[in-house]
Amino acid sequence: MGGSGNGTAAWLPLVIFGAVMLWRFRNLEKARPLRLPLLWISPLIVSAIVCLALSVMMPSALGWASLAAGFMIGGAIGVQRSRLMRLHVEGEGDDARVMVRQSPLALLLIAGVFVVRRLILPGGMGMDASHHAATALLVTDAMLGLVLGMVLLSRFVLWQRARAMVAAHITDS
Repeated sequence: MGGSGNGTAAWLPLVIFGAVMLWRFRNLEKARPLRLPLLWISPLIVSAIVCLALSVMMPSALGWASLAAGFMIGGAIGVQRSRLMRLHVEGEGDDARVMVRQSPLALLLIAGVFVVRRLILPGGMGMDASHHAATALLVTDAMLGLVLGMVLLSRFVLWQRARAMVAAHITDS
């Protein structure tokens, strides 16, 4: 494994991502329960990891701006992804529960983000691997913000939509 980044290790994330996307597309039409009380767990874990990463190496002023820009872009992606997911209520009374199905467009949106990320990151397919450490830190801060914004706002929008559907279902019953 030389410094070229063209070996198996460079392609492994793409292979794993491709396998996960194929598995997700295979289960696309299967509705699964959306557990509203558990929607906060993923944002909590991601927030803790981002806080830990930021505490280990505090960003510069430009790093904070990069983090904020990444958060806004990730938040917009997360909101759009959650709006594309299909929600419906199954059952009546106490047996009623919100079900969620992935939208093909929502999965394509995530795949597109992954591909764009691979193309624009230093050392990615479209850039020279010899980059400066400062640029790498700014990109890392932006990616931390992107993931944080995507997860937080995606879960928040899902929670809002599901809560509204449950309230409408209760008043209709």
